[in-house]
Amino acid sequence: MLGPFSFWSPTFRFPLSGDVTQDIDPEIQIAGVPEIEARVVREVASYGAQLGKVLEALQALGAATGTELGEIDALVGQVEAVKADSRDAIRARAEAALKRLREVDEDGWREVVGK
Repeated sequence: MLGPFSFWSPTFRFPLSGDVTQDIDPEIQIAGVPEIEARVVREVASYGAQLGKVLEALQALGAATGTELGEIDALVGQVEAVKADSRDAIRARAEAALKRLREVDEDGWREVVGK
């Protein structure tokens, strides 16, 4: 709030006491060109999607050559378990959101669920 003597009471900021902004971007140290890597992840496919394709190819290659890839198969199984667990949690949040929508806006709820 500015008063009649605001001219005489300037704002002082001590070191490290100013406004704080932080870009929370999970940057992984990569050997490639960071701008290219960031663009690929934003515009083409996430690291998970890229890794998923590599794992699929390894499993197909293993099956075609009769090679056991136990660690790869275990990794794929763990990823699928995390996805299943996440789907359950996402579904539960969606159900809670729909329940809340129905409580506050039944017409909106009907429009969303198609009833």
